[in-house]
Amino acid sequence: MGYDSFGLKIGIEGEREFKNALKEINQSFKVLGSEMNLVTSQFDKQDKSIQAITARNNVLNKEIEAQKEKISTLEAALKNASDSFGETDRRTQNWATQLNNAKAELNNMERELEESAADADKLGDELEETGKSADGAGSRFEKLGGILKGVGAAMGTVAVAAGAAAIKLGKEVVQQFGELEQNLGGSEAVFGKYAASIQKAGEEAYKNLGVSQSEYLATANKMGALFQGSGIEQQKSLELTEKAMQRAADMASVMGIDMQMALESVAGAAKGNFTMMDNLGVAMNATNIEAYALAKGLDFTWASASNAEKAEVAMQMFFENTEQYAGNFARESTQTITGSIGLMQAALGSFTAGLGNANADMTNLTQNLVEAFQAVVKNIVPVLENIVTALPIAMDAILSAIGDLLPTLLNTVTNVFSQVLETILSLLPELIPATVDAVMTIVGALIDNLRC
Repeated sequence: MGYDSFGLKIGIEGEREFKNALKEINQSFKVLGSEMNLVTSQFDKQDKSIQAITARNNVLNKEIEAQKEKISTLEAALKNASDSFGETDRRTQNWATQLNNAKAELNNMERELEESAADADKLGDELEETGKSADGAGSRFEKLGGILKGVGAAMGTVAVAAGAAAIKLGKEVVQQFGELEQNLGGSEAVFGKYAASIQKAGEEAYKNLGVSQSEYLATANKMGALFQGSGIEQQKSLELTEKAMQRAADMASVMGIDMQMALESVAGAAKGNFTMMDNLGVAMNATNIEAYALAKGLDFTWASASNAEKAEVAMQMFFENTEQYAGNFARESTQTITGSIGLMQAALGSFTAGLGNANADMTNLTQNLVEAFQAVVKNIVPVLENIVTALPIAMDAILSAIGDLLPTLLNTVTNVFSQVLETILSLLPELIPATVDAVMTIVGALIDNLRC
């Protein structure tokens, strides 16, 4: 978030707004802190398993992103104070101190993430050694296969290939489930007794938003925490989160923008930053939100409204102004090639993570994957049929055109060849003496050298 994105006048008013922005960021750190506490309770501190490392790294990455946003805000606040009060003013120096401390904390976070990545690399090396051992076993089976005249060798090759595939799938499942497990835990922390509802919505997110359950919950947890941080009660935050994310997906399909950008736009709006809502076709700021409330007869004034009131009115304005596009993503995801491929990728992500989740509804996840694949086939088959139909016609047209041009091409080539040949023949009387002289000079030089 840059200085200009606050759209503020310098001075006391700017001081107040920057403090409010930092208060919201610090609120998000409380939620992230609860997520890390949840991870710590699930795994022992010395646990170096893939699940434990992945879970901790997921939260740590979120904390790093939040810390970078905090630093950006502090830099803007420092500039505001310096421009307003001067560099030696107590307020300016206070912002500078906070900024330095925030940067130091970011360094610590990134160092912790690097150490965790080193642990993950070490674990990866151990898995690789296990794979090499499997390869060695495969070699012994191959020798045994030689004794059995090839039969055992074939079986050994199949076993090694199957083992390698199983290891790769296992690593993918562990990684995907590690992220899902973290986000499932986060949803329980944020939405409490309503968590089951948002988790179920996540299972269907592949066809409604084109994202996996894990990706859906990651954004939903962030939005829900921000709504609640502004003062909105838990159940209402759930309703706003689900509706805002769905409408963001619908608008992304209309505006042709990346889904993650669309989700980040509504997540930003949940904390009062409406800059990115332009991506979704809705210009939002304090002035036009207040004008909208006035037109709707709402008792609302931006300057005196609470953060919860601002968020609810802003979301109401967003939903109403985009009502005509509701459900557009679901329609396009099943009717276009690009949409259906994205649908299948999201379904596959949820299916893969579900393989590691003992509580997953694998029947539903499998059916989702099958339906997504059917949508891809349904959209691709007509294109293939069109190609098969059009290709003979196109080839006939091309061959016919070449046939029409062939006499002209042959005549042109013949004429050019004749002209070149005539030119060479006309030059021969001049070229022959020069060539003979050159040969004689070379021969004479060779004879002179032989005499020496």
